[in-house]
Parts: sequence; C-alpha cells; structure tokens
Amino acid sequence: MKRVLLAAVVLASCSKGGPADIEISNAWARETVAGQTSTAAYMTLANNGSGDDRLLSVAAEAPAMAMLHSSESADGVARMRAMTSGLAIPAGTRIELKPGGSHVMVSGLPAPLRVGQTLNLTLTFEGSGKRSVPLKIVAANEAR
Repeated sequence: MKRVLLAAVVLASCSKGGPADIEISNAWARETVAGQTSTAAYMTLANNGSGDDRLLSVAAEAPAMAMLHSSESADGVARMRAMTSGLAIPAGTRIELKPGGSHVMVSGLPAPLRVGQTLNLTLTFEGSGKRSVPLKIVAANEAR
C-alpha cells in the first residue's frame, strides 16, 4: 500500500499542472514570385493554459511540405536548422515565430502565392492535437 501511495505522489509531482490552451494568431507569409517554390511562415503561439505543450510538426496542403526551422547567425553566416524535437510552449508563455528566428519553412509550392490568398497549414501539438491555421499572404515588402 505504501508503494502505491508513493507512486501516486511521484506521478502527481510530474504533472504539468493542467491542460494547455493554445491560441494561434497573426499567421502570415510573404507573397512569392514566379519560380519561387518556398517561403517562410510566421505566427504567434500563446499557451494560455496551466499545462505545458509542444509543437511537434507542421504540414502544408499537398504538394507543398512544411517544417519547423530555427535561424541563427554566427561569424556573419546565417544558418537554418530543422527543429526535429519540436518547439516547447510552456504554460503562460507566448512564442513568436518571426523573421530571423524560429519559423515554418514551406517548400514545394506549386504556384506563386499572391497577396490576399491564404495557405492552410496544420499544426500538431503534443497535448492540444491538430489545429488548422490559415496563413494570410502579404506583400513582400510589408513590415509585420
């Protein structure tokens, strides 16, 4: 009986505190030109819940593909790297995917993206499941 009670206490202490409440806002990507088959997508992810969550993967409408990337600069050289372990979104935090930082790389676009169109992504979260996100396509020179 003591072992069962001890196991229950240990499991309770590992709890993330409750459910996550993910809010996705300001999802956008820049327009592309003829022959350009990739773009970066940006958005804000807010976890308004009391539990942690993690963005595990991102998918785009076929035939396009999407991956979560981070950008970093070292010695004047910018590099992008796939975030293969996803992106942690702790309870009570707001994460911005923005130019020069973490973003969604969308590749394999079959046609140029035009201002006013939308491109749908599906984000898969560890705790919150799948969420559909329409990206607003904005002018290439629009500052956000």
